Amino acid sequence: MSEEFSSSTVTDTEFDIVDELRSTVTDLEKQLKASANKNITEKIAYLKFLINELDDTLTGEFETMRRKRFITKKTG
Repeated sequence: MSEEFSSSTVTDTEFDIVDELRSTVTDLEKQLKASANKNITEKIAYLKFLINELDDTLTGEFETMRRKRFITKKTG
């Protein structure tokens, strides 16, 4: 089976997993504050604690484990 595509884009993205987790939980926290659900608030606080622990652990010689690189190709 052969398909022809008019264009393709290669995206090379590197990101810090801890920073992405922290940003995501902050966004969730902002959106969920309106619900005033104590259980959700406690879970978010615990998640933030875990992210901080991960941040502390993945430093120094382990810092390279934080960075992930993905290469994706979009064809359309």
